Order: sequence, then C-alpha cells, then structure tokens
Amino acid sequence: MNNINLKVAEKIGSIARKSLSQRDMVILMRRVIRNSLRQQAQIRAERSIFRREAAKLKPYLPFAQRQMDMLLEKSKRHREEDLKVIKQGLVGFGYNLIRDAEGAYEAIGFSGMCDLLNINQVHREEASQDAKSLADLIYVARLEDSVSPKSEAWGEGGPLFEACFLAMIEWIKTAPESDLPDLFGAGSPFAEAQVVQVNRETLQ
Repeated sequence: MNNINLKVAEKIGSIARKSLSQRDMVILMRRVIRNSLRQQAQIRAERSIFRREAAKLKPYLPFAQRQMDMLLEKSKRHREEDLKVIKQGLVGFGYNLIRDAEGAYEAIGFSGMCDLLNINQVHREEASQDAKSLADLIYVARLEDSVSPKSEAWGEGGPLFEACFLAMIEWIKTAPESDLPDLFGAGSPFAEAQVVQVNRETLQ
C-alpha cells in the first residue's frame, strides 16, 4: 500500500472519528469522494477542449504542426497537480474502504449499510447470502446506488466503487510481483482457462 495515499484518507478519518458516528463517517466519505470525482471529471473535460482545438488544425498540417503539438501538450499538463492530489485522495479512500479500517460494516450492520448505499430490496436479498464485508457490497457486487441505473463500463460505478477501483489499480501497479495473486492458479477466476503461448512476432 502507498502510505502517501493512505495518509489522505486516514487524516480525514482521524478528524471525523472524534465527533462523528460510523454512519455519519460513511455519509461524509461518500460526499467527499463524489465531489472529488466531479472535480476529476471537470479537469478531464477541460483537457478535452485542448484536444478538440488541436484536432481542428489537422487540415492545415504540416504548417500547423507546432501549434497542434502545443495544444496536445497543454491537454496533458492542464491542472496536472490538482489531478494528482485528487487521485491520491481517491486511492487513499479506496484503500480505507477495502480494508474497512474503521469497522463500519460491523458497526452499522448489513441493513444499515444497504440503506446508506442506496441498495434496492431485490439486490439486498441477493447480497445477504454472500456479502460479508463492506468491500463485498461496494466493490465485488457493485451494489452502491443500485436503485438507479449506472454505467457498466470498465472502472465505472458508484463513487465508492470507483475509489476502490483506483486503489486496486494502484496496488497492482506498485505491489511486488510475489504479492500478486496467480490468476490461473487453483481456485482463481481463470483456473479452467487454457493458456496458449504466443510468439512475440505474432503480437506485432
């Protein structure tokens, strides 16, 4: 785990812990994560403006190449530090949620957590047999806000799911190889899959 990312979530948690109940802390965390995702989306939308402006210059190549390159570079660097801080916060919250460091699931209970996460009755009945933790509800089953339609796209879901998703991606990128699970081992998701060796030349 990345200690820098964890500190962001743990600092907010330590402040909130002094005066808020577990229920209030989950509500606060959802609000902070939702606002962070909204800011992240806004920055990405601003960056896309520069890319659209660059695309308009394609008919004028090669004379407009320099200006086009400047716009594309600007789209990559626009509010770079803001985006980095937002991502750090989201990853920190994601780690915190997956670990359930505050013991929110046990303190609030299955029904109470379903109320906080806006999980509809049908999905509650399905999840009641398998959900044993907060991560089971928000990350494995992706049931947050199940009362409303949501995107099924890769990495998209409720606010808490997206924070957990970013945390898992960060962990996969930074964890030692020995800590990563064997996806094709016994009991793994791809245990029955047939592994086919492919020559490097085939991929080119």
